[in-house]
Amino acid sequence: MENLYKTLKQADKEKRYYIIDVVTEQKQKLRLYDMGFYEGSVVMPLYECWGGGTRVYAVKDTLIALRQKDAQTIFVKEMRKDDRE
Repeated sequence: MENLYKTLKQADKEKRYYIIDVVTEQKQKLRLYDMGFYEGSVVMPLYECWGGGTRVYAVKDTLIALRQKDAQTIFVKEMRKDDRE
């Protein structure tokens, strides 16, 4: 069976995803939650910043730059066309 989940770091650009889980230490998890990266949120990877290591995501009607090491702790599932936010 194909794995339905991937990390936000592995997510394809300009596709919409549901956040399934955030797996990191509590302090970092709270920081990510404050920015809108929590279970059930919809997020879209947009582009990688110049120099690499950081990627910009659309989440909660704003753009957030997130380090790739943090993005690999966020598990997502791709939204289908018939899914609603």
